[in-house]
Amino acid sequence: MPQQRPPLRALQLGLSGLAGLLDATGFLIAQGYFVSFMSGNTTQLGVNLLDGIPQVLLPAGLIACFLGGVTAGAAIGWTSERRPRSTLLAISLALVSIAAAAYEFGSTLGFLAPAAFAMGLVNNVFLRDDGSSAGVTYMTGALVRIGQNFAASLLGQRNRIKPGYGLLWLCLLGGAILGTWLHTLPGATGPLVAAGANALLLLLAWRTEKREN
Repeated sequence: MPQQRPPLRALQLGLSGLAGLLDATGFLIAQGYFVSFMSGNTTQLGVNLLDGIPQVLLPAGLIACFLGGVTAGAAIGWTSERRPRSTLLAISLALVSIAAAAYEFGSTLGFLAPAAFAMGLVNNVFLRDDGSSAGVTYMTGALVRIGQNFAASLLGQRNRIKPGYGLLWLCLLGGAILGTWLHTLPGATGPLVAAGANALLLLLAWRTEKREN
């Protein structure tokens, strides 16, 4: 669900934008595969099954990396005594930096694997805030909520409206647009910008947790 406190809200929106940026980059260099949108990779996995084992390795590997990131992130989020958000974002920054370096050296797989693991990891940043890991790197659930909000508004049932999902979706879209444009520039511009954005989000998380403690 959208976070209500302004610093956490900014962090959530920033993570959605980061996911859009990295997903667009992964999609462009891997010709149709994603580092955060696992529904798309699952569909590709099903389609590719008819073409033989070699064709399923990439989507299956990306799903495994994402799932591994979610699992590791949940374990860290539940067991970290202090600053779990900062810890997760520090690990994510290291992974995104590795992905950027791999991109610079022309390794598609070297970019995709750590980026997918990082995107799974950061879905646990708000694990302790609402008792569940609200997805910040995929927006199917957000679009469902937006549609439900439209229906509630049409029926005059404003008490059923849950605001904030539209902005989350727009941040993911904006990140994807930015990632696509950065992909047209030379070198690893997009992944480096993603690493910089991750660093800023880490700083925001650290300051937020410092106030809380």
